[in-house]
Amino acid sequence: MYSNFAQAILAEPPGQILEGDEPLPVQIAGYIRHQIIHDILKPGEPIRERVIAEQLNVSRTPMRDALKILSVERLVELIPNRGAVVVKNSIDDIADMLTVYTELEAIGGVAACRMANESDFLNVERQLALMEAASAEGDRIKYFRANQAFHLAIIAASRNKTLIEIHANLSLRLYRVRYLAILEQEVGQSRSAEHHELVDTLRARDTARMAELQKAHFTVAWRLIDDWSRLKRQP
Repeated sequence: MYSNFAQAILAEPPGQILEGDEPLPVQIAGYIRHQIIHDILKPGEPIRERVIAEQLNVSRTPMRDALKILSVERLVELIPNRGAVVVKNSIDDIADMLTVYTELEAIGGVAACRMANESDFLNVERQLALMEAASAEGDRIKYFRANQAFHLAIIAASRNKTLIEIHANLSLRLYRVRYLAILEQEVGQSRSAEHHELVDTLRARDTARMAELQKAHFTVAWRLIDDWSRLKRQP
């Protein structure tokens, strides 16, 4: 069970020709979202509605509806008389989100220990295998996507719709900084043991150990991201 936010995180990059059964504003939002979270559109940068509308061959009305979707996701800010700009989070904003995200991971891991079935276990293990394959290839982007899917799969196994939605929304808002940080890090086996222990603990349904592991795992990850973020913002 994945939320709409989680599906947005795991979606393949959209093309400039919009196809599919989803409403047009949703497809347009997906196109702009991909550009924001992959740092094509930078924090603080205006969304050039007319240019994007021409690129996608759409009118301004669905474009504006798409921007409203992204505003709800806190990826863009709608400013009166100025239009939409990409949200620019401060270091403190990022730190606050990381703190809450870590707690959600622990809560979700505990719930997953109680609620997961064999299909959930296999899904988590499948994402771990993809992570390890990407690590062996030295492919940071594949590793990052598999890592996202691994942790989202654990949360999905919690069967808690509210938790899944809130967690995925924060994942989406933190995606860019996590994505850029991992592109500058070595993709190795240093954290493979942690991921394997998470899987083993999930299968053992050890709730206390899972909460401990999730918090420890993300504390290290967030420290790396925080260091990267502060370094990038130095003059």
